Amino acid sequence: MSRALQILSVLLIAGCALFAYFLTLAPTQDDPCLNPQNDVSAAILGDDRDQDALANRAMLQRKLCEDSKRTR
Repeated sequence: MSRALQILSVLLIAGCALFAYFLTLAPTQDDPCLNPQNDVSAAILGDDRDQDALANRAMLQRKLCEDSKRTR
């Protein structure tokens, strides 16, 4: 009975570790060209001091996405 309890304990600890790994796994970076409206929305909703930088990023990202569509 003691051997079975040891095996069960090891499996439980390994399962908890695996669960924690997947729980803390960083999400993959989404393709920004799938929804370019997100950058525009961020620029509109951003703080006054960040709004110019976010607008520049949105315009640059849109240009990069358009260029990548042409080369495909």
